[in-house]
Amino acid sequence: MNLTRRKFLSNSAKSAVAVTILHSVPSVFAQAAAVQPVFAKLDEFIARHMRETGAPGLTLALANRDGLIRASTYGYADTKAGLKVAPETMFEIGSISKSFVGLLLLQLRDEGKLDLNKPIAEYLPWLKINSKFQAITTHHILSHTGGLPGAPLLLDALLGELWTAWEPGKRFLYSNTGYNILGFLIEAIDKRPFAESMRARMLVPLGMSASSPIITNDLRKLMAIGYEPLTESKPFPTNGPLGEAQWLEVDIAAGSVASTPADMAKYMRMLLNRGALPKGRLLSEESFALFTKPAIDSPYRGEPATYGYGIWVSDIAGHTRLRHTGGMVAFSSSIDVDITGNIAAFASVNANLRGYRPVAVTKYAIELFNASAAGKSLPDPPAPPAAPDEVKNAADYAGTFTSLDGKKLEFAAEGTKLIFVHANRRIVLERVGGDRFLVKHPDFDMYLLGFVRESQQVTQVVYGPDWYLSEKYKGPKTFETKKDWEAFVGHYHNDSPWYGDTRVVLRKGQLFLDGAQALVPRGDGKFGLGDPDGPDWVSFESIVDGRAMRLSLSGIIFRRVFTP
Repeated sequence: MNLTRRKFLSNSAKSAVAVTILHSVPSVFAQAAAVQPVFAKLDEFIARHMRETGAPGLTLALANRDGLIRASTYGYADTKAGLKVAPETMFEIGSISKSFVGLLLLQLRDEGKLDLNKPIAEYLPWLKINSKFQAITTHHILSHTGGLPGAPLLLDALLGELWTAWEPGKRFLYSNTGYNILGFLIEAIDKRPFAESMRARMLVPLGMSASSPIITNDLRKLMAIGYEPLTESKPFPTNGPLGEAQWLEVDIAAGSVASTPADMAKYMRMLLNRGALPKGRLLSEESFALFTKPAIDSPYRGEPATYGYGIWVSDIAGHTRLRHTGGMVAFSSSIDVDITGNIAAFASVNANLRGYRPVAVTKYAIELFNASAAGKSLPDPPAPPAAPDEVKNAADYAGTFTSLDGKKLEFAAEGTKLIFVHANRRIVLERVGGDRFLVKHPDFDMYLLGFVRESQQVTQVVYGPDWYLSEKYKGPKTFETKKDWEAFVGHYHNDSPWYGDTRVVLRKGQLFLDGAQALVPRGDGKFGLGDPDGPDWVSFESIVDGRAMRLSLSGIIFRRVFTP
């Protein structure tokens, strides 16, 4: 089954009305008359936002220090069956789970069972970390400053020897591997399986009875069906076709929680109350302060922010905001907790839309409630994103580019449209970012098309292994290519839906992943991902008849496949 843009848009008109639960709490925001204008503007924006992004379904929770304000749902949990998202439908929250892990470890600290600054290897003696620097601590891993690899998500990466590239505490690198280690740390200290510990220490005290600490097959009937791009191994256009994603059990600490909007409201209520529960506390005030204490500067989706222990912390107009996103194989989530303004929002979409997260939804919800609380006019919704085929500087790319073997590519600017003239067709290109474009034509849908500038002027075009030059190009045209690198070129696949496919190409004497990410020789037979000194690497193994049969991405194995 796949869901086309036309089918989704025809369905969206029938699904714009939210299914809503409004709980009475002693707050101005719970008074129906006061919040109806807020709800109306938010619902209107969400309906538009879903049309713009192609999201099948969305669930939203709003809360303050007293609890749930509203749980609302939009769109479809199952597009094929026509089943709408309901308040009890479970969604995977992804890496928002990392804040649960951080809070649980801080509970163990409160009980005197964990020293955050003690080498983690002293708690996990089986863990092998090769490092020339000081020992990595729980503090380093919680704050993503351990210098551990960022690419591996699967537990396979923990079976061999890990390594650090940088001195712990000095640089931020988001590491799922690190948080998977923390799951084992919880088990070692709490003397029970990670799922049991998470349920007993987090979900039960919070009253999150409709949530699960790990994603198991038993939850499948309660979960929204997740969707992903139908052509997973190729660039995905805006509002491209979706298909049902592979179902996957998830038991790793890096992102394993599934929940409902009402339950997430209980979690946000605790955060707004700085760890306090209706009766007692989840953790001490001191430990909550550590949870939100800036450990290192790290931008949050392009905005200034710091990272604490499983959460980004920002000061926005004098308000302390706790934020995080979550991306799963087929779910995209966002949480935004304004501690100062006493309002929090959680949203999740049952689709993987290639880097999308519903941040715009949670952010606008916070802005609406803050304006209402201050007695100000409600802000207008975010402006619609620019059309993907709007290229204001299209003239930069116009011209003819020729490969060394005489093949030509022709581009023309027509207002704000960039036209690719190919096979007697005029194809409008879709900008992906910067100087990279997606081509909606089967001859050019395997890789993104990239334009290369010299002194701000476009002089080259690259597509996978191919290289085209304009008459303005003045650089070298021949490059030394290591003969043994030819064995590495090809298509590789990992059976896990977390990874899927990658292609290695050789262009201008250099290897690239998917035609875009440069592989830089490190001197030990491995290649760095852009940075030879970084913690992530690629190596090639098992050479048969002049071709590598396996690619290792920081310990995650991809096997060669013989499809295009």
